[in-house]
Amino acid sequence: MKRYCVYIYHCHSTMSLSLYYHTLKYLKREQLFFQIYYKIAAKVTRFLSLRTDYTCYKKGNPVELKDYPKKPVSYEGDNVFCLLNLTHRFNGKWDDCSQGELWRYNLNYMDFLLQPGMSVTDGYGWIERFIDDIADNQIANDPYPISLRGINWIKFVSLHIEELSFEQMKKIDTSLYSQYKLLSKRTERHLLANHYLENGFSLLFAAIYFRDADFWQKAKHIVVSQLKEQILSDGAHFELSPMYHCVILERLLDCCNLLSVTDNSLFVELETTKMFLYGKASEMLAWLDAIVVANDTLPLLNDAANGVVFSPSVLREYANSLHIEWHKGELNVSGYRHITRSAYETIIDIAPLGVSYNLGHAHADTSNFLLWVRNRALLVDTGTSTYNNCERRNYERSTMAHNAVVVDGENSSKVWGAFRCAQRANVNILDDTSVSCSMSHNGYNNKGVTCLRQYICREDRMEVIDTVSGGHIRSAVAYFHLAPEVQVLDVSDNAIVTDCASFYFENSCAIDIVQMEVAEEYNILSSSQCIQVTFDSTLRTIIADFQ
Repeated sequence: MKRYCVYIYHCHSTMSLSLYYHTLKYLKREQLFFQIYYKIAAKVTRFLSLRTDYTCYKKGNPVELKDYPKKPVSYEGDNVFCLLNLTHRFNGKWDDCSQGELWRYNLNYMDFLLQPGMSVTDGYGWIERFIDDIADNQIANDPYPISLRGINWIKFVSLHIEELSFEQMKKIDTSLYSQYKLLSKRTERHLLANHYLENGFSLLFAAIYFRDADFWQKAKHIVVSQLKEQILSDGAHFELSPMYHCVILERLLDCCNLLSVTDNSLFVELETTKMFLYGKASEMLAWLDAIVVANDTLPLLNDAANGVVFSPSVLREYANSLHIEWHKGELNVSGYRHITRSAYETIIDIAPLGVSYNLGHAHADTSNFLLWVRNRALLVDTGTSTYNNCERRNYERSTMAHNAVVVDGENSSKVWGAFRCAQRANVNILDDTSVSCSMSHNGYNNKGVTCLRQYICREDRMEVIDTVSGGHIRSAVAYFHLAPEVQVLDVSDNAIVTDCASFYFENSCAIDIVQMEVAEEYNILSSSQCIQVTFDSTLRTIIADFQ
């Protein structure tokens, strides 16, 4: 028994080392350096019992922004917050993680300051409470919450400057400037991607608010360099999550708003920077128009959920108010394809997983597709309900949680933890037209297996042809996740009829319908059904008879 346990431990350790190796090898040297640097700095700080200085004071200068969208209501009064669809009474601890990590981070963003009807008394009360508690708040100094909270504070005080006393403003400015000094020294270069860009956006607000040239230089460098890297040539954000695309776009529009009302003589290259931001906003808006589907719906691909970001229509309205011009773009290097026929439309994923050095929001969803029939969802992604490192998170990132083929019950890319990815599938696009596309991927290369998928979008039907070849395959299963509202009317040996469309399968070995759950919003699961089709080497799926 002892030898057996040692063997199991050895296998587990070997597996863990392999996952870490195949994850870390994709990181930039800059990320690795700052991962180590920040860990050492944190340990030194704790060892020496060093405390953050929150007494740095600099007078702020309220900004006169053009109208911007209000945040959804999350503070319900009487110390009760509803964040991510979880209602919880504030217990005096800003770092309370009883509702999950993401919930407490959202509390620390303090978006509620900008919700409709937020009074200056309540808003300032919460800011003051935060300032008084900051020393005991374990995540108060995390760069990402500082970034989002800082913008919210600046917007709030700018709205209510006439109602706040000198003493109140001095207290806010002292804390805010101290937090920004800390952020300026601890930008998230260990993560990069959207977090690092958010740091830059927020420092841009800090530069204008405090008239601080050092903040300006750092913000301009981060924002310009990262937007050049992170916004692809077709306008997509490079993490390939439509939701995070909208998150970044909203913040970019805020910065366009900020610079549009700021005197160009305040800082060197302010006008040039403004024009650059306007151009990138136009590119992102073009991609957004290209990716949205029926009824202005945002596809829930990768880490995406409803209720987190403003709708595409709200973002367009905001952009129009800033006089930003754009034209509907074409999906290209982002790897998504949007094909529309008279009765249906589909989003097809022939994209890489995302930027190689940060796949925190990537799923093992290579070759996935979504389908709407006459503005009604038929095939959906199972969505994202949580960021907690748990069984549900693992499932939502898995291949079987998407409309894709699973070989031998394994993921096509080795997603693990809550935000990590080791070995990942590489995509080879074989055909790409306005009504068809085909691709192969090597996600099962360790088995010597190649997966080929062809999409043919005819006027009266959609065909999906899967071919699995090479190696020794125990099982190949194609998954088709029905939207919760879709009803299955009839099941036969090679066909399934729903109240939305019919599925016909050629060369199937077995067809099963399994009860599942999908998440259209955080922390909300809806019952649905999944069609699971087992096949040997080739499966031809025809979706037709659109109702």
